Amino acid sequence: QIWLLVVLLGLCSALKDGADKPNILFIVADDLGWNDVGWHNPDDSPGHTPNLNQLAKEGVRLNNHHVQPFCSPTRATIQTGRHVLRYGLQNTVIFPQDAWAVPQNETFISQNMKDAGYTTAAYGKWHLGLYKDWALPMQRGYDEQYGYYLGGEDYFTHTRNGGVDWHRNDTLELGDNNTYSAYLLGNASVDFVNRNQDKPWFLYLAMQSVHSPLQVPDTYLKRFPHLSGNVLLRNAMVAALDDQVGFVVDELKRTEQYDNTVIVFTADNGAPYALAYSMGDEKEMIEAMHFGSNIDPHPPNGTHGKGGGSNYPLNGWKHWVFEGGVRSAAFVTYSKLNNPGTVHNGLFHTVDWLPTLVNLVGGDTTRNLALDGKDIWSYIQSGSGSPHRELPIEIAACGKGKPKSIVTGPQAAIIVGDMKLIVDCWWRTTKDASTAQLYNLTSDLSEQHDLSSQEPELVKTLLARMDYWEEQSVDPYEIHDIDPTCGEGQPQGTPPHWDVWC
Repeated sequence: QIWLLVVLLGLCSALKDGADKPNILFIVADDLGWNDVGWHNPDDSPGHTPNLNQLAKEGVRLNNHHVQPFCSPTRATIQTGRHVLRYGLQNTVIFPQDAWAVPQNETFISQNMKDAGYTTAAYGKWHLGLYKDWALPMQRGYDEQYGYYLGGEDYFTHTRNGGVDWHRNDTLELGDNNTYSAYLLGNASVDFVNRNQDKPWFLYLAMQSVHSPLQVPDTYLKRFPHLSGNVLLRNAMVAALDDQVGFVVDELKRTEQYDNTVIVFTADNGAPYALAYSMGDEKEMIEAMHFGSNIDPHPPNGTHGKGGGSNYPLNGWKHWVFEGGVRSAAFVTYSKLNNPGTVHNGLFHTVDWLPTLVNLVGGDTTRNLALDGKDIWSYIQSGSGSPHRELPIEIAACGKGKPKSIVTGPQAAIIVGDMKLIVDCWWRTTKDASTAQLYNLTSDLSEQHDLSSQEPELVKTLLARMDYWEEQSVDPYEIHDIDPTCGEGQPQGTPPHWDVWC
């Protein structure tokens, strides 16, 4: 009887501990522009994001939240809590053929969450490497995986470069072909929420929407008869994304988990100026990018890119270091927020979410390499402030003899306080301060008034801080870290599909 009492007391304690821990739903939208969402668009004329608008209204909108200029690097910062310059992912995305992945010694947030007693799942886009088994989601702390490893797949057939790329628990999944990916990921997330009501969970939901190719079921096109062309396609794709978020939130409420769930939402970068790259030919993609002496100092103008996305009133696009490329649409929603319905202007970055969320659930990060991210929860709760005085936005390896970067335009940027410094190239022996641009982001968010000629001493001060971060940088992986014993990846098997090849 005493033994039974001890067991029951232990079970009750375990259940209480689990109930006290909030669930974490971390949503990443792909290539979503600053002005592609209703809460940044005063008119919200398309009316295409009612569910996201409501979540943002109930939460804290993060108006100074930064990411990397393109895909893989931002996702890596979320998983590791460390800047990508520390492990060589600053110049490009991880290309399908490359025998490389985010290094094995980097601890992922999923591993921290598992240590804290959480059930973990990665649904949607991975894009962090696949050449060896250890690089796949279920070998990096995720109990479940569902979605795709690369980027730019067809939304219905889930193929890319001649191979199927859709997997369930790191095994090829063929039963979901011809179904729109947003539907698949939304349904899977609803099922995950329903299956895990009795234990704390961490769901990393990285939607395919709204990356190119521009594809959406016809029913969404009929919602916006006043729009046309790629602006219509884009808004319809955003609406499909919004619907799926709404379905997941509905399930949270139906199962009475909503009040105990922290929802973080961010884009991985800004909207692209062109259609973005469908990633059909990576070598062609690299050749198309500006680098070296061909750098354009300023991004093209326009309220909408050719792909229909909008970062207005920010300057710049995906692949650019200007704010349109690296300041994301983001918010956090949770019933225990002190100040719901407010806007926070503190300087934050996606590296901050690992320490913030792991600390929030009572976890531990001692197994991780030294984190760049800071715990921002107290700043969110207080309504102001930031643990950061500065952020290295991008420092690409550039110059003669260096691999080409898919950063378009200037290759380096740093924010220090209110000020942002941008230079064409700042790497080892190829540093050139004559190209510096200086902007006050508080008074000039659109980066239209270059102050570098008026503030030469401040430029020097910020260049010294850029020197510091450049010294912390390792060479990008494509210089010497691609495994020469593995060869180039390509679709394999029957039917041809993307999978581990080394």
